[in-house]
Amino acid sequence: MKSTIVATGSELISGLVQDSNSKFLAKHLNDLGFQLENILICGDEKDNIRNTILKAAENSELVFITGGLGPTKDDQTKEAFAEAVDLELVYSKEIENKLKNIFCNHQSDLNSNNLSQAYFPAGAKIIDNERGTAPGLRVETQNKIFYLLPGVPSELKYIFKNKVEPELVNMSKNKILVKEFNFIGIGESTLASKIEALNFDTNLEISYQAGRAEVKLRLKIDDSKIDNQQQKIEIINKAAAKIKDKFNDYIYGEGQKGILDKVHSLLISKKNTVSTAESFTGGLIAERLTEKGGSSQYFSGSIVAYNKKIKENLLNIDQEFLRKYGVVSKECVVKMVENAAKIFETDIAVATTGAAGPSAHNGQTAGTMYLALNYKGETKSFKILKNYGRKMNRFYASQIALFEIYKLLKESEEE
Repeated sequence: MKSTIVATGSELISGLVQDSNSKFLAKHLNDLGFQLENILICGDEKDNIRNTILKAAENSELVFITGGLGPTKDDQTKEAFAEAVDLELVYSKEIENKLKNIFCNHQSDLNSNNLSQAYFPAGAKIIDNERGTAPGLRVETQNKIFYLLPGVPSELKYIFKNKVEPELVNMSKNKILVKEFNFIGIGESTLASKIEALNFDTNLEISYQAGRAEVKLRLKIDDSKIDNQQQKIEIINKAAAKIKDKFNDYIYGEGQKGILDKVHSLLISKKNTVSTAESFTGGLIAERLTEKGGSSQYFSGSIVAYNKKIKENLLNIDQEFLRKYGVVSKECVVKMVENAAKIFETDIAVATTGAAGPSAHNGQTAGTMYLALNYKGETKSFKILKNYGRKMNRFYASQIALFEIYKLLKESEEE
């Protein structure tokens, strides 16, 4: 079933507010197997909204319209919608009574503007909104289904998850036919070229989404290509198995959970402790490891050894050693991680040193980065040569660090 999202609001057009509602709806519609044709954004003028709704309905059987259901003069979505689909607006005593209860409970005055929310297109199904005053609406007309939802993100999400999604699940034929893989350490274009070389079934739709130092890959088969549900599942599962086999060194998981969520869960479940000794990352890895509540269960501490004296005095690295190998070297990062493991007495220690940029540092070009992990006495080190600019170099190194912690914990879990 083809679908379109219409987001209304002059604040969206001006860029003052980000359209998070469309992003939320698009993600969930995609997961449910609906084919999203377009996302249209328009201002608050009634004619503009009406024309945008008409355009959305041209090629879609399912249309979501967000915003403009409130009590003020610029909330004209219902009027514009009624004109677009040639329906009358009727008054609901049921909605009026609910509005009176809401305002009574909040000890607020109910005025004529508020009561304008009691008007709705004839034949519409009212969707209760326990999080606000504007109810959602479902209208089935002209062989199409329209959902009118409030623009407040918390209200829209609540109504969608609790009232709308159960209906969509029953409407969708394309269930559990989207698989997602998350990659770190391989670029989008490199990944795409390698995936193309695998010659998957031509009915398979493959898309990529580049994030901050990671890539998401999605597999999907549209209803219009294959009717047989079992056949679609087999095609996707076969492709997924091949991807996991070929790209095991780069995949950290499937679905929406980010690398930080994965590491957080594994550290807690395995009851491992972790510490960091950071130079050019400046405590960024420590900051990310402590971002989630409950991180005190595994995070012990960090030494930000940004200059040579701190490496000597706090990480106990001999001056002659640093003079011989340099502070940006494999030898230095190995010594940092091993000493950090001793100082903090943690199961895992992570260390970084490098030239973040924009200039060379200690004889090393910008983007030369060294990372080391110590796990229960065993040390692994990595040299990274990626110059994305100072800020991104540091974040990229933190991503690789988290990914290596994840792989280390997964390997120990399998053992």
